Amino acid sequence: MYCSVRPNATPDDGIPISQYLRAQTSANPDLSGALGPAPGQPHQYVRPQAPYAGAHISPYSAVPHTSSGSYEGSSFTRPAYPYPERNVLHPAKYAANMPPAAHQKIYKTVVPSGFHQLPQPVGVEKCAGPSSWSRIGSQHAAIKFNKKGGGTPFRVDELIELDDKPAVEGGHDQVFSGIGERFIKVLITWPGYSQFPVERRICTENGTLKRERLLKLLAKHIEELVHDIHRKSITVEKGYERYELAWKPRGLPSIWRDCLITSLVHKSGSNWQVELYVRA
Repeated sequence: MYCSVRPNATPDDGIPISQYLRAQTSANPDLSGALGPAPGQPHQYVRPQAPYAGAHISPYSAVPHTSSGSYEGSSFTRPAYPYPERNVLHPAKYAANMPPAAHQKIYKTVVPSGFHQLPQPVGVEKCAGPSSWSRIGSQHAAIKFNKKGGGTPFRVDELIELDDKPAVEGGHDQVFSGIGERFIKVLITWPGYSQFPVERRICTENGTLKRERLLKLLAKHIEELVHDIHRKSITVEKGYERYELAWKPRGLPSIWRDCLITSLVHKSGSNWQVELYVRA
């Protein structure tokens, strides 16, 4: 609508814009009440009416409702909400609604009698601190190394002297598949030599590294630790003489050659640690 404006109009000639609009809406009932109640008329609250029985209920509701049209948890009806209700799962039902986990083979280790787990130095946690990824805690299961058919672990010396791949259970398993790491850091420590830990980076080969090859690499790194201690003529710390890495000719009992590699344990981030058993 176009309305002309008088060029000589004064403020006394004008009327409030709201009064003008109300005069326009009086001719159009569809716009009645668009600006609220007229001056002097009381405000009226209109309670939303619940749909009658059998009426279609819109799926776009602000709160859950029953088939009768009433809303749960409320004694009165609520206006419809223009967005669909989110499907929120109650915490008590998490376990029931979780997808089934992928099947994983479980290898049981049988440690021969007369062996005990090699104790770790007190400062090992400082050496195996979180990496730049800053993922704290253990997320991955330990990688077991058992002989086929018996479940007993391998000795370090037999792995070093072995020309072929070891016959380990699940030898062709890609043990780092899906962890998203190109490299892992393996920490090897020995009681009595806590100031000289060995840390080695092992390439996961984009997650295709197999269990049998990983076991051979760990035996090689343990041998490197012993050679490094002997080359530097490092003396065992007081109180740990029973774990001394003394050099002995091949074929004679040796604490490090006879030790068993049972598993590789995840510590935090990309850090892993070898679990060893030695003779009591």
